[in-house]
Amino acid sequence: MAGTFICAYRLNGDGSGTAIDEGTLQSVSPPSAPIWVHLSARSEGARSWLETQAQLPDETLLEALLAEDTRPRMQVRADGILLILRGVNLNENAEPEDMVSIRIWIESGRFISVQLRNLRGVEDMRQRLESGAGPVDIGDLVTSFIEGSIVRMSPVMGDLTDGIDDLEDRILQMDLEGIREQIISTRRKAIIFNRFLTPQKDIVQKLTEVQVAWLDRKNILRLQEAQNDITRFVEDLQALRERAHSVQEEVANILTERLNRNTYVFSMIAAIFLPLSFLTGLLGINVPGIPGADDPEAFLVFCGILVAVVVAQVALFKRLKWF
Repeated sequence: MAGTFICAYRLNGDGSGTAIDEGTLQSVSPPSAPIWVHLSARSEGARSWLETQAQLPDETLLEALLAEDTRPRMQVRADGILLILRGVNLNENAEPEDMVSIRIWIESGRFISVQLRNLRGVEDMRQRLESGAGPVDIGDLVTSFIEGSIVRMSPVMGDLTDGIDDLEDRILQMDLEGIREQIISTRRKAIIFNRFLTPQKDIVQKLTEVQVAWLDRKNILRLQEAQNDITRFVEDLQALRERAHSVQEEVANILTERLNRNTYVFSMIAAIFLPLSFLTGLLGINVPGIPGADDPEAFLVFCGILVAVVVAQVALFKRLKWF
């Protein structure tokens, strides 16, 4: 079962944790102290351990913990609570909006979590437990995971806001090169984040309302603060989408104005040269009787007529306020 257990700790109640090996873990039933077991869903041994050793209530819970594609949700059962949460992807060469999921089964005295991809929050939690600054019980562990995801989300939200500010500054400076691609990228990120954070906000709210022995008043207050932060993120994302839409509309207006101005200039040029083209075409036909055909000064006279026509047109256009 190598690679199945990413980590397992017994919570000592003072912020520290004692690492548990596979053999000790399988013999801890029921646990003498709260334990946290973290598994890799990509390991074949994960399903085997969950089926034979974890003593889960039913098969549907097993499938939920090992599902390939998930969305944030919460399911309260008589035996415990199933939580599926999403956090920003801070893995190397990954996009933050490609949010990674953690699937959690919580019951009195035991916290089982499963990951499909690497989670920064797991490493942070391990470091805290080993340094003695980690959670003291199951409720503290749940709350700490949720708070940690918010802390890691804050810089990403800041980057999105800075990106929108930069786009608005570029609009003022009329710097439109590549701006449409940036607008599309920003809106896509905001949509993805909003898709996962909106249900996560509801999950945290429900978690504050559920009656379970392992969630005390202090943890509920922390969860309420976490819910407030997630709500702020959701509201900021909605504002970012609206700002991105406004920037996109402004870009479209600027491009339309440029197109109209260029079209107007070409229309004026065409309007000026249309009568000139008619006159030159009329006198350029190769038939007898063309005026001035035998007069050496006819060309100069004709050029003067063309200049006079242009001057008359310009005067007429100005009188009509066409330009």
